[in-house]
Amino acid sequence: MGTLMNSLALKVVAAVVAVVLVAGGVGVAVWANSATNQAAHSYKTKRDKLDASLRTAAQQGYTTTDLAPITSQESTLESSQKPWFPPGQVPYYDNLASRTARLQVQLTALERQLLTEAQAEVAKQSDTAKTSITQAQQANASDQDVQGLQQRLDTVARAQGAAHTLKDYRAAAQQAQSVAQDAAAVVTQVKAENQQIVAAAQQIVTQDAGNLATIQAAGNQGVATANNSASIIAYMNKEQAFKGADTVNKAMSRLGKYAGLIASSDVNQAAQGTAAAQMYANQVHQILLDGMPAKAAIVSFQEQHVWAYQGSQIVMDNAVTTGIRGIGDFGTDFGPMKVLHKDHPWKFQSPWPKGSPHWYPDTVVQWTAFFTSTGEAFHDANWQPDSTLGPGSQYTQGLQSHGCIHLPADKAEWMYNWAAVGMPVIVYPGDGSSVANQLAQITTNDQGVPFSGGG
Repeated sequence: MGTLMNSLALKVVAAVVAVVLVAGGVGVAVWANSATNQAAHSYKTKRDKLDASLRTAAQQGYTTTDLAPITSQESTLESSQKPWFPPGQVPYYDNLASRTARLQVQLTALERQLLTEAQAEVAKQSDTAKTSITQAQQANASDQDVQGLQQRLDTVARAQGAAHTLKDYRAAAQQAQSVAQDAAAVVTQVKAENQQIVAAAQQIVTQDAGNLATIQAAGNQGVATANNSASIIAYMNKEQAFKGADTVNKAMSRLGKYAGLIASSDVNQAAQGTAAAQMYANQVHQILLDGMPAKAAIVSFQEQHVWAYQGSQIVMDNAVTTGIRGIGDFGTDFGPMKVLHKDHPWKFQSPWPKGSPHWYPDTVVQWTAFFTSTGEAFHDANWQPDSTLGPGSQYTQGLQSHGCIHLPADKAEWMYNWAAVGMPVIVYPGDGSSVANQLAQITTNDQGVPFSGGG
């Protein structure tokens, strides 16, 4: 009996031990899975944070190349195989989490480094641009160039002050670099022009045997020619953008910096002023020719002359007689006008009553090309000898018109046949004065409607 009881007791003990062992194994497994999950979750959290930081960095302007030191390491994080035994997975994930955390720290440092470099680059390029602008100013670059460059650099400074991200600073640095490059190009160009002027001045002194009066006269003529060409461009530019108008403004600004030398009692200084006047007069005139429309008629009040242009070529030119300047009761208007209509023949009837000093009898002409709404036109004038056309005739009683432009009969017929309705007609002072002064004398809009009712 005792033996039986002992046997039963041993079986019970064995069963209990077995249950305990099974239960313990299950517990270990549950613990291992829990630790693994916690380690995996910690790694995933850090990895998600790193990926979010990388996306934010990209949005702030960090390029793929910028971020490569981080992304290349991130891509190798899971290159080793995960252990199959659960307890072995915990250190695996812990290692990944630790490496990811280090990458996060490295990313922060990398961002700070690149941002600092971008900030320094803006300052560097801005300083370079500032130096070049100063050099351009010292070399007597045009006011337009200097002011334009300075305005752009001011824009860079505002962008720099408002910058927060790498993208902002890099954009500002690129703008500053562009200003610096353009400023350096201006300096190079202006210095080259200065050297040309000095060389040309030496030739002028030699050619004119140092005759100061002759040199000064040539210089003043160069200034007048430049002013006239630039004024024609300014007139045409009021109606429609003229190609090269900005370049002309810069050339005239450069000329202005030299023109004062013409009056110098030092023959070499005067020669430099003259050389500059001639060089820029040629430049401006060439721009005028290059920008001419298909057809245009240019009339100089001072010279009492008309030039008909077909593109850059003069196809007809002749002395004319106009009226006085287009103010008061009658006169020839100044402005960027156009051919409004043509008639053959045409009877002019005086708008003034008989007894008025301006009255004239009904007058028939053969060829007319009208360019103002008040009846100013190119036309023949059989009562005026062709020999009397030209400078001064606009002030001579019996010769001067009431606003029209007299041409010889054959030239009036030619103009009638050649000019197209809508063709530009520029009537301008042509007195060699400044562009601003010649612009101020415009009396009509581009539709030929006088501002003051004259014409």
